Amino acid sequence: MAAKVVLVFGSTTGNTEMLAEHVAAGLEQGMASVTVKNVTEASVDELADYDAIVFGCSTWGEGDLQDDFVDFHEAMDGVSLKGKKAAVFGPGDSEEYADSFCVVVDMLEETLKKCGAEIVAEGFKVDGEVEPAFGDAEAWGLKVAKAL
Repeated sequence: MAAKVVLVFGSTTGNTEMLAEHVAAGLEQGMASVTVKNVTEASVDELADYDAIVFGCSTWGEGDLQDDFVDFHEAMDGVSLKGKKAAVFGPGDSEEYADSFCVVVDMLEETLKKCGAEIVAEGFKVDGEVEPAFGDAEAWGLKVAKAL
């Protein structure tokens, strides 16, 4: 039976959303059943309905979550995701924000671990323009699917 995966992303400029589409394609190549949701339409409560959780979120400023992800992230406090597999991806800019490059990917991994989820793939961090990374995003999605 195909693993049920929810991919929740937050996107301000559209970069994370475009990456999410390619990650989802890779997950599907790996035979996962994928539901893609904008974080504004997702609920922490529904995470329990899936075998695996993939978050996509960009890092803003000095290491801040994308605006739409803030409330969702706070709502995760105390949620149990025991037995769930998880992975995180996100774009960033190491040139302008070297000290905080993609720290949100690490932050979300820590939150997922605190909730009891198992991280099954190293966080996928995209530096700068996202278009050149679309192939890598699909490959990463396939890698996640194979780890489920």
